[in-house]
Amino acid sequence: ANSHPLQRTRGASFSNSILGSTVERGASAEAEVSTISAETATRSASDDVRESSASDNDTPPSPGLEENSKFDCDESVQYWRDFQSDGFWPAEENVREIGNIGSRFAQLGAKGMRYWLRHAGRSGYFAVNALLGNAGFLLHERLVNNKETTFTGALPFNMDSSIASRLFLEAALSYEQDYAKVSAGDYREPWDMKPNHRQSSLINVATQTGRFVSEAIGTLGRRGRGEQKDKDIWITDAASPSLYPDYYRTAFHYQGDGWMSKKSADVYETSTETLFLGRQDAMQRTSLPPIVAHVDSIAGRRPMKVLEVACGTGRFMTFVRDNLPLDTEYTAVDLSPYYLDAARENDSYWRQRRREEENRNGGDVGRNDIKPARLVQAQAENLPFDDESFDAVVCVYLYHESPRGIREKVSAEMARVLKQGGSLVLTDSIQRGDRPSLDAGLANFENMNEPYYVDYCQDDLPGHFERNGLEPMTKIVRSTTKSLSFSKPVSGVAEGDAE
Repeated sequence: ANSHPLQRTRGASFSNSILGSTVERGASAEAEVSTISAETATRSASDDVRESSASDNDTPPSPGLEENSKFDCDESVQYWRDFQSDGFWPAEENVREIGNIGSRFAQLGAKGMRYWLRHAGRSGYFAVNALLGNAGFLLHERLVNNKETTFTGALPFNMDSSIASRLFLEAALSYEQDYAKVSAGDYREPWDMKPNHRQSSLINVATQTGRFVSEAIGTLGRRGRGEQKDKDIWITDAASPSLYPDYYRTAFHYQGDGWMSKKSADVYETSTETLFLGRQDAMQRTSLPPIVAHVDSIAGRRPMKVLEVACGTGRFMTFVRDNLPLDTEYTAVDLSPYYLDAARENDSYWRQRRREEENRNGGDVGRNDIKPARLVQAQAENLPFDDESFDAVVCVYLYHESPRGIREKVSAEMARVLKQGGSLVLTDSIQRGDRPSLDAGLANFENMNEPYYVDYCQDDLPGHFERNGLEPMTKIVRSTTKSLSFSKPVSGVAEGDAE
């Protein structure tokens, strides 16, 4: 019943959590139980829309399904919709399918096997982090607070082997789909796979694991209590600068200090990838194809101008920049000065590594030949840029942490600063209807101090952009993240004049 994921899927998606710890700008646990199987797609998007329309009027909307008729949907949309839709697999079957994926990678030669081993090891590392974080929390509660918790097993959230194995299978499938894109030339092999990357050093591994375990102890404790004081951070005070709007003044996911400390920024990437068992990068990379495809319309005429809204620590920014011409002018916006500082450092390290790579391959790239990203502290709903300033705009994992009215304003702002003929990419959590087998559990994410998530899951995302003059283009799904792309039509003026 399983068709080959390399042939059938191309998408991206959000993901469920392993631990309730610090999470990326929108990345964290979505439902504590996720599904991961692959059944043959049997129904078209139009059939599904008719089925939805005939449903009871009291049923919550399923925007993830209803929007499909507006987009050129990748095969991955139906693939993940049908994924283990007839029932979750037992652990033995999940493990068997993971083995099959490894065998398929082995048939792809040395390059494919190198990718698989790197990413399988990646998932193993983050799984160990999850176990250590859970164990640390249990010990802390018993020895320091002298009390038992509702989490009594070795696995986080008392999950059983079936759930745990499904999470590993979902990671493996995400890697297989990611590599299919690399093989098809849609984007480059992840630059962090290169030898001697700093994230592979033993010192870095030990440091980040220690940071994560410490953060997990605090996060799980705050989540268990769920009191108002556990949601407050220092900018919760009404006297804090007006730069920080009310919806931002909370500790999303119960993470320490919310987005507002260096400690939070330092553990951010490790925490999010632990939550996703290492597949977050692969899910986010579904944002890349529409941006990379836009390069050809500009190449040779002038540098491409790209804006990333809510860039966080800038890790995803480095993957975008690594797939664009080296003269690209990249601007990234975030509201947290601590995360912007981390983004500045990530950008510097990527530029150093890319310069070294180019020169090893016979290039002559000087220290200043790859411009640093322009990093700006600003609200996404009030972008400090002129109209039609950017060829491409990308936003990852912001919308589910924003009230609906703010989503509307952010959409209008991103549409405003996008050039005519430009591409806009929105990547975020799946919604109701994207994967029906997960619909009932999506609301659980609200328990992670995600006050806007339930409303997000029922929001008409393309409508925000259509009301601002953009046209839906493509949709991709991978695991529990989806990526929607839009274009801004060119009006009666010639493109050169518009620019």
